[in-house]
Amino acid sequence: MTALKQSLEDGRKHHAWIFSGPRGVGKYTAALWFAEEILGLLHGNGAGSKHPDIHVIRKEDAVWSQNPSLQRRKQTNIPIDLLRERIIGGKTSDDRVHDSAAFKTPVVGSQKVFIIDEAELLDEQGQNALLKTLEEPPKNTTIVLVTCREDLLLPTIKSRCACVSFSYVQPKEMGLWSENADLDVSPDDLAWAIHFSGGSPGLVCAAIETNLASIARSISRFLSREDLSNYSHVAQTLTSFIENTVAENLKQNSSASKEGANRRALELLLLMFGYSASVLVRSGVKGGVAASEIIADVERQIDTHISMKVLVDSLCARWAHLCVGDSVFM
Repeated sequence: MTALKQSLEDGRKHHAWIFSGPRGVGKYTAALWFAEEILGLLHGNGAGSKHPDIHVIRKEDAVWSQNPSLQRRKQTNIPIDLLRERIIGGKTSDDRVHDSAAFKTPVVGSQKVFIIDEAELLDEQGQNALLKTLEEPPKNTTIVLVTCREDLLLPTIKSRCACVSFSYVQPKEMGLWSENADLDVSPDDLAWAIHFSGGSPGLVCAAIETNLASIARSISRFLSREDLSNYSHVAQTLTSFIENTVAENLKQNSSASKEGANRRALELLLLMFGYSASVLVRSGVKGGVAASEIIADVERQIDTHISMKVLVDSLCARWAHLCVGDSVFM
């Protein structure tokens, strides 16, 4: 944030930025704040994201497209047609030709800002199409790419942007955030979620929304490796958690990708296991390092065609037996 404030004060604002860092640490919030600063808006009234000169682009925006095929597609990435409609212009798959919104005159003031959230979901074609706008943007346009996977952005994209790295929030700041967040959760569950998150307000909210603390409590002796006798029952509990979480996500957004929702739910469980593994390591419990390696093994397998249920079953079996390796253990 200091670098952003300094760039504004010095009048040396770059035309394109990458805000990168762990999931849930406030990158998008910072991007919106930055946009409001550029436009000279007052903060705290919630109007920033609705301002006509602040353009937020997300994969979910496809549902509002005038392109029927774009409306119907599952929201697994940010398609190039959405970029053409919302920022770069050009001909889309429905034969419509769009002007480049980046080059249009601002609606209210003299500046406009485009925020592309989850920019890692731009495929190579979309990133290459965005390059020209990044190379030669109008003077009154700022583009911010928000991502938790900077490694998935092309080198040509990164070379044209100023980069700001975000890290996990420190405990004192997390405490202040939780006091002001008005979270509907018990003190014990909130305390668990804060420790589990490692300094990510977004993960705290995800843990609360999915009631992850209760899952952790129900299998606490398994996570601590005190009782490993019934790991198949634990696997069933975790599979049900994924199914219920995915069903709730699809209920709220019928156009969401089931595969993406499955992945996010499994990643949340892996973070829970990872948190438990770190506790084992810090406590000097035998097998703590091996438990950490198991998490890394399963994470590498998420991008394969192995089903979520098989991965969960394998995770629990390997956690019980401390079986390290990339192969699925059943």
